[in-house]
Amino acid sequence: MKRLLLQLTVSNLLLLTLVIVWGHFVARDSTWNRQFDVLVGLAGLFSLTVHSIIYTYFIVSGKFVQSAIEEHGYADASARQVAKSYKLKAFRYGFVAIVFTSVAMMLHFWAGAAAGEGAIWRGWEAIGAWLALLVSLYAAKVEWKYICANGVLSEEILEALGDRTQGQGAPTATPRPR
Repeated sequence: MKRLLLQLTVSNLLLLTLVIVWGHFVARDSTWNRQFDVLVGLAGLFSLTVHSIIYTYFIVSGKFVQSAIEEHGYADASARQVAKSYKLKAFRYGFVAIVFTSVAMMLHFWAGAAAGEGAIWRGWEAIGAWLALLVSLYAAKVEWKYICANGVLSEEILEALGDRTQGQGAPTATPRPR
């Protein structure tokens, strides 16, 4: 799972970088304006999707910890608070990255890249794009830190539950009532 989250994060950062590079080097009066507008929109939506997937990962892992404590008898009840703190810390930075990316996307469209005349100064578009990339880089660093810490917590829980069930034999699956 960590590999998938890392690939999504790197793809997000590469796409944001591509948008900045293309935005600086593609002529404003070229035939590529509409394609660039689509790319900006896709980059914004992809950024939102990546951070939402990461947040969902923390929700699911929190449910795993809760299940380990309540249903499987994991002894350390403080693990629930630890998992929750990881989720909140990662979400804080992911949310800020979503906001900055969304604002940068809006600044692009307000600058009127496709229309030629914008409602705002075009410099705001570039400033917004660079800020979105820098904030996304920092958010990726923080999110990855807590993804790794959460992975260690999950491994500790699985190891403790595995040690406990080794002496009892393999757990048997019971069919669910329908």
